[in-house]
Amino acid sequence: MKLLLRSTSLVHAAHCENVLRAAGIRAEVRNTWLGGAAGDIPFQESAPQVWILDDAAEADAWAVLNAAANPPPGPRWQCTGCAEWHEAQFASCWRCGAHRE
Repeated sequence: MKLLLRSTSLVHAAHCENVLRAAGIRAEVRNTWLGGAAGDIPFQESAPQVWILDDAAEADAWAVLNAAANPPPGPRWQCTGCAEWHEAQFASCWRCGAHRE
């Protein structure tokens, strides 16, 4: 296992875990309950942490997180299933679940 990142927010750490898992990278969040101990123990030890289970996946994990944080610009698209409009970074329709063509 390898520590990938520490976050100031449990929400951010959980989001990173979800993004990694969606990309097929096994990850987990640790220190979910230590926020109340901040000040009594060092921040590095109490902050939420995202760990990856496979050390060799570190480069891929950072690439996935960077891609999620910086989506490619592009035109909006319309779902062929329900005609809902979406921004370019979305690969499937939030309303009906159809994949972007």
